[in-house]
This record gives sequence, C-alpha cells and structure tokens, in this order.
Amino acid sequence: MGLDQLATALFAVLITSVAYGISVCLFTQSILTMCRKRRSTGQVSWALAIPSILIFLFASVNVFAIWANFYWAILVYPEGPHAYLALVRDPCKTAIQTGQEGAIMLADLLIVYRTFVLWGGNYYVIIVPCITFIATFISGVMFVHLQHIVPDASTSIFNAAITAWTISFLLCSFATTLYSTSLIGYTLWKTDKNVRMTGSVSARPSVGHRIMIIFVESAAIYSTMHLLYAILYLAKSNIEATPSYLEASVASITCSLIIIRCEAVSREQQVSGRSFHFGPRMEGWQSTFDSGGGRRGSAMISDDTVIDVSPFALKEIKEDSR
Repeated sequence: MGLDQLATALFAVLITSVAYGISVCLFTQSILTMCRKRRSTGQVSWALAIPSILIFLFASVNVFAIWANFYWAILVYPEGPHAYLALVRDPCKTAIQTGQEGAIMLADLLIVYRTFVLWGGNYYVIIVPCITFIATFISGVMFVHLQHIVPDASTSIFNAAITAWTISFLLCSFATTLYSTSLIGYTLWKTDKNVRMTGSVSARPSVGHRIMIIFVESAAIYSTMHLLYAILYLAKSNIEATPSYLEASVASITCSLIIIRCEAVSREQQVSGRSFHFGPRMEGWQSTFDSGGGRRGSAMISDDTVIDVSPFALKEIKEDSR
C-alpha cells in the first residue's frame, strides 16, 4: 500500500520550511561575512557574491510557491487536496520548478566557475562540466515543457517521457558536481602535498586540506539530494516530494556554508601567520606571473573560496614556506 499523498506532501512542506529557515540564517551570515571582508580589504568577488544571492532568491521563490501550493490544496481547491496535489499543470507548481531548477543550475555554474579559477583559467579543464551543465539545462527545460504538453501529465507526474527527462536533469547535475569537485579536491590535495614536502608541516591540518574537506562535504550534501530524488522518482514513490522540495534550499545552504567556513579558515590563518596569502581579489587574473621569469604568483583563500594553485603560485608557496 502506497503512502498517502497528502501526508507525504505535508511532511515535505514541514521539512522544507525548516531547511529554508536554516538557509535564511546562513545566507544572512554569509552576507555579513562578505560585508566584513569588504570593509577590511575594500574588495569583494561579485562573480561569486551575485550567484550566491540569486541562488537564495530562487530558493525563496521555490519555498513560497510550495507554501502557496499546499495552502491552495488544503483550503481552496474545490475537488479536495488529493485531486489538486495530483495535478502538474498548475501555476504554483511551475513556480516551484522554476525556483528549483534556477537554484540547481546556478549552483552548478558556480562550482564550474570555481574549478575554472582554481585551475588557472584553463578552458580545457571545464569542457566536460560545461557539457554536463548544458545537458542539465536542456533536460530541465524539457521536463517542464513536457509537463505542459503531454496529455496525461495533468494526472501523473510519473509519465515515462517526463520521468526520463527528470532523471536526466538530476544525473547531469550530479555529474557536473562530482567532476568539478573532484578537480577542485585534486588541486587542493596536490598543493597541500607540495607544501608539506618542503618540511613546513604543522600538527594542525593545512589550509588546502581544510578547504578541500569543506568543498567535498558541501558537494556530498548537495549531491545526495540529487541521488535520493532520482531513486525515489524512479520508484514512483510519493516520498520524492521531500528531496524535490529540499533541493533549492539545500543548494542555498551549501553555498552559504562554503563562504562562511572558508572565511573562518582564512581568519584563523591570518592569526596564525602561516605562509598562505589571503585576499578576495581575482580581478583580471591577478594571479598571473612575470614573463621574464621573476618570482610572481600567489595562493589565495578568501570568502569567495578562490585559491590560485597554478604551478607558479605553488612555487611561491614552496619558497615562502622555507
């Protein structure tokens, strides 16, 4: 016997409301973090700050539409909540999906950008995640479009065509996150390893190691939602509403957590005075080096979580750590 759709929807709304409350608190703290960094340095990475704000706005659209959808189902729809919740062609549900897809795709785009920066502006490195991101975008547009043209979509969200595009959307986004996070993790691990090879070993985990853990943990939380949603959707379970509703809020939470936690690492390192140079700047690829062979480059960790770990920056890290 399947779970009652109204009960699963109520549970999903309650859990999502809690998650959104957490995302509001963390987003506020991340904004304060960026403002504090701007006051102390006079700079902020708008290329990362603006997407973070937009992800939160999409998450807000998603959650407000979820609340409106549930209110309409319980108190307004004349045929009752079960009939309303079974519908797909509905303005509230379109708004829910808009917020969900917007937050997911911006989060994916942000991690691709971070990968691009961390690999020194190497375009070849991001070819694969760019392809999977484009596939994510196309899949997302298609599954929403099909919901409005497939004849029986008004009575079942598990239509075969819709299911195929939905799963494609989730798996392509998962692939983008996994690939980009792996590249980021490898770069930070390699830098950390080279710094330690100089003999500058501390009893505490190094900056690169700690930042790598932050990225991996955030990606794991975000990706788990994708996999759980895909599995439950394939199983045609009403419980799929919970991870579906949660995705936008989780994207906002993980984005804010990265900013907050990396800034905390930055402050600790500034106090301890280790060899990494901190700063939010990444304007005009300021991590470039002198063509004449002079020593040029930097390793940066800041609230925008950008770390230049090019070979030339790595050379400077080694020299500074002697």
